[in-house]
Amino acid sequence: MKKVQYFNPIIDTIEIAPCQQLMAGSNGITANDDIDLSGDPILGDAADAAGHEFDVDNDFDWSDFKQLLLILVFTLTSLFANAQVTVQPAGPSPDGKKHAMTLYLAGGGTAEFNDAEAIDHVTYLPGIGIKIYLVGQEESIDFLYSQLEKIEYQATLNINANWEKVGENMWTDYPEAWRLEYPQVSYDRLSPNKAGANGKCQIIVKTTDTEVDPSERFGITYSLEWDNSLKANRWTCYQLHAGNTMTNVKRNDDFKADSEVFNSSELSDYSGSGFSRGHLCPSADRLCSNTQNKQTFFLTNMQPQYQSHNGGLWSRLESQVRDYATDDSKTGAHCDTLYVVKAATIADVASDALTENSTSGIYAENEVDGYNKLIVPRYFYMALLHYNKATDTYRAIAFWTKHLSTTQPVGNLGDYAISINKLEELTGLDFFCNLPDDIENNVEKEEPDLEFWKITKSE
Repeated sequence: MKKVQYFNPIIDTIEIAPCQQLMAGSNGITANDDIDLSGDPILGDAADAAGHEFDVDNDFDWSDFKQLLLILVFTLTSLFANAQVTVQPAGPSPDGKKHAMTLYLAGGGTAEFNDAEAIDHVTYLPGIGIKIYLVGQEESIDFLYSQLEKIEYQATLNINANWEKVGENMWTDYPEAWRLEYPQVSYDRLSPNKAGANGKCQIIVKTTDTEVDPSERFGITYSLEWDNSLKANRWTCYQLHAGNTMTNVKRNDDFKADSEVFNSSELSDYSGSGFSRGHLCPSADRLCSNTQNKQTFFLTNMQPQYQSHNGGLWSRLESQVRDYATDDSKTGAHCDTLYVVKAATIADVASDALTENSTSGIYAENEVDGYNKLIVPRYFYMALLHYNKATDTYRAIAFWTKHLSTTQPVGNLGDYAISINKLEELTGLDFFCNLPDDIENNVEKEEPDLEFWKITKSE
């Protein structure tokens, strides 16, 4: 059996599919995840756990010494404190969840802990076994790895998370959709491949990790959802952190159609339209490598924009977003990772909640001089999630802008700030759905803290 290193994707920025290498008990990402313990003992997530691994002879007959060894092993654990790996949930757990587990015993039968709320935490001793602590109980329930065939974890997951909505096929078809920057995908309209995407949506991930030169690898550039029936971008999302915000190259300017989608917009769709090809993940956010920057110029990462908006208010907000991620003086706390979603309204939604002055999220053909090759959004918006690792704290804010052909003021960005909840009401999208529900509810309902984000409203 391969040994597995665990981490918490809410904290770390490792590019990995949690369903493949994570234990549900460590962060609640997967449900019904089987971990085979028939061979080498499982490793925990402590950085030095491997250095303290114990050698266990799996061919040794433990049957005559089981009770003695249990007493001996778990008495000596205090002497090997560095080898212990305590996996949450503990009160409160980092992921905001409780977990159930079933132990399949080597001699047959199971030990079941079906009440997730009853488990306080589990301590894994590399090479030895596990100690299960129940809520309100001081003594643990102990098992050696030699006693177990496998451990099955079952987590109480976020009810609106992408892995809950899309189901088990998500991990093969959409392996990045667990990431925190992702909104809830159009799970009932998705196609995992271009061939079957006529009239459906596709999730596209642009990454530099396939580049030959390791020095050119800067992870995922951005992800997007493309609606082939509307020939429009539903959203683009990405992360900003110290590992992907360097400036090593210049702007590429190679605008091009995207061959990954069934029905891409084309350069001819913009020709003579009077609209700019407006980035969602901007070129200036991706200057680490030439490949990374080129990827921002796919037309699937664009929306038709009046240049007065694209080069004015939208550009000012894009600059502010970069500052939030890279300049500690621009917010009330250091930002380890800024999770970003940018999009525009692409549907004619008959809802009084959508806007102040219109029930439509798009411009009609007669409002834009007969132009009808692409949907022209009436509103552009962005959602930001700020994470500070030292305090394990999230803060969120959204910006909602009218897409106008006239110049808009940029001196008081607080005029455009709204809560994530309000943005969800306006758009019908579910942002930051992969956050633990308690954290998500807390950051989304708050009115923007303009003091934290260091912006002001007009008087």
